[in-house]
Amino acid sequence: MLSAFTYVPILARETIGISELLVTVIVGIYATSSFISSYIFGRAGDVYGRRVVIRLGLFLAMVSFGLLLVSSSFEVLFFVRMVNGFCVGMYPGALAAYAFESKMKMGRFATWGAAGWGIGTLFAGYAAGYNIYYAFLMSTLFLAIAFASALTLPPMKREFMKVSWFPVDTFKRNASIYLAVFIRHSSAFAIWTLWPLFLYDLGGNPFSIAIVQATNAVAQVFFMATMTDRVDSKKLVAIGLISSAVTFAWFPFARNIIEILPSQLLLGFAWATLYVGALKFVTENNKERSTAAGLLQSILSLSGVVGPVVAAVIYTIIPGYVPIMFYAVGMSLLGYVIFWWNNRNDKQKMPALELEIKTS
Repeated sequence: MLSAFTYVPILARETIGISELLVTVIVGIYATSSFISSYIFGRAGDVYGRRVVIRLGLFLAMVSFGLLLVSSSFEVLFFVRMVNGFCVGMYPGALAAYAFESKMKMGRFATWGAAGWGIGTLFAGYAAGYNIYYAFLMSTLFLAIAFASALTLPPMKREFMKVSWFPVDTFKRNASIYLAVFIRHSSAFAIWTLWPLFLYDLGGNPFSIAIVQATNAVAQVFFMATMTDRVDSKKLVAIGLISSAVTFAWFPFARNIIEILPSQLLLGFAWATLYVGALKFVTENNKERSTAAGLLQSILSLSGVVGPVVAAVIYTIIPGYVPIMFYAVGMSLLGYVIFWWNNRNDKQKMPALELEIKTS
C-alpha cells in the first residue's frame, strides 16, 4: 500500500504529465475515500466481526491496486486512487482490534506494519527503476500475500457490541488524541503530498527514494520494537508531537538526497512514538476497540484530505516546499499544546457497554 503511495506522484508528474496541483487532487481523493471507508468499516468490525472485515478489505485492495497497472491518464488515475483509498480504509480498525484481543502489544503490532512498508518500498523502488508501473505490480503482489495470510486467522471469542452509526461518546472520550493527531498529521500530509517530488528534485532516482523511505521504516521498526510498549500512551504521544516538529524543521536544510537521510531516523522515532501511543490510547481505553481504532484511522485519512488542500493553497501563494514544511512545524507544536492541556489531569475510564460474547 505505502510503496504505491510513494510512486503514484512520480507516475503522475513524470510519466503522465500531470501538474503538481492536480497531484494534490489525486492524493486528496485517495484520502477522502479512505476516510469514509474507515468510518463505516471500523464500526462494522465491532458489529459483524473482525475477520470478515479484514479479509474483505484486503481482497478488494488487492484487486483495486492491480488497476494501477493500466492507469495512463489523469481521469483513470483519479478513479483508481479513489477506489484504492476506499478499499485500504476497510481493514485497519478491525485489524488493530483483532491484534489487541489476540494479546499482541500495540508496539509489536505497529512494528510489522513499519517493516512491511520498508521492505515493500525497497522492492517497489528497485522494480520502478526498470518501469514505474512495476512498483504497482509489487504492491498488488504484497496485498495478495496479505490476503492469503488473513485467510489463516483463527476465530476468537469477542465482545459483540451494539454501536451506533454516529458513536458520539467514543469520539468525545478520545477527542484529545484525535484532535492532536489530526492537527499534526494533516500538516505532515501537506509535506507528504509532494514529498516524492521533493526527493526527486533533490536528485533522487526511484531506488534512492526507496532507500530514504526505507530508512524511515527501519527506524520505526527499531523504536516500535524496543521502547514503545514500555512507555505510557500519553507520554508517547507527547514525545511524538515534539519530535515531529524538530524533524519537519530539519527538512528545508537538506541540499541533496544524502543529507535528507539522517532526518529519516528522527522521523521514524517521531511516528513510532506518536502512532503507537495513539493506538494504545484508543485500544486500552475503549471496549468498542474496532470503532475507536477505525475512528483513529478515519482521522489519519481525513488528515490526508486536508493536507493536500493545505499544500495546494500554500504552494499557490508561495511556490516551493519550504513554506509547507515550516507550517508543519507550527502545527505539530500546536497539537502538543492541545493534547497536553486536555490530559494534564485526566484519567480515562472505560464505559460500560451492552455486550454479548460471540466467536468471529
